[in-house]
Amino acid sequence: MRTLLIVDDEVMIADGLRAMLAEAFAGRLRVLRCYSAAQAMEIAGREAVDILLTDINMPDASGLELHKAFTEKQPGCRVIYLTGYSDFDYARKALDQHAFAYVLKGEGDDFVISTVERAMAADAEQTKPAPEENGADWLPRLHEYIRAHLHEDLSLNRLAEYCHFHPVYLSRIYKETTGETLSDFINQARQEQAEHLLRNTRMTVLEISRFMGFATDNYFCRWFRKRVGVSPHAYRAGRTPAP
Repeated sequence: MRTLLIVDDEVMIADGLRAMLAEAFAGRLRVLRCYSAAQAMEIAGREAVDILLTDINMPDASGLELHKAFTEKQPGCRVIYLTGYSDFDYARKALDQHAFAYVLKGEGDDFVISTVERAMAADAEQTKPAPEENGADWLPRLHEYIRAHLHEDLSLNRLAEYCHFHPVYLSRIYKETTGETLSDFINQARQEQAEHLLRNTRMTVLEISRFMGFATDNYFCRWFRKRVGVSPHAYRAGRTPAP
């Protein structure tokens, strides 16, 4: 059975999380809790901990400091940061330190449970990304994923789940890093794929629209004309947009 350690100096929050997670993962996860970084390090010296769920700021240490010290003792432990507000500068530092996820307390029990579930699944599948993938390589990995799944669900929540980020944080860090929104990139990738299919396949416009996940071919045609300047049929025929 895996072990999860909750660290939060707010006693009611720590105890509430322990009760909730112990019930949600009964028989699958042993849930411990403590109220300071010092207590957490004592536990690290005597217990094998698979998942550390830590508040970002406690009287005796920050979550970043605890993360570093804890994983020096237990390198395989996955760290989930828990915060009551959207501190994006702190979230970026957490990402640089290879945190598994960053969760806002206001998201509710279901979001915390699903994040812990993903951490457990990642352990079970032995698919923990290399440190560089959790750091600077998150952007090319995300772009590769989007291009490979253009006809599937590319909602912000789904992409955030893939990156192990909070959705709000992913939206913001993506804009800060690239200068464009995720929607901008997805639309550009879809346009490039649509142009490729029109030029290089015999698929009909209807088939292309369905393949790419558009609700109707009429909507696809309007979307394509708005972006390219001509209809899909005209593009295939080699007509250029009007000046």
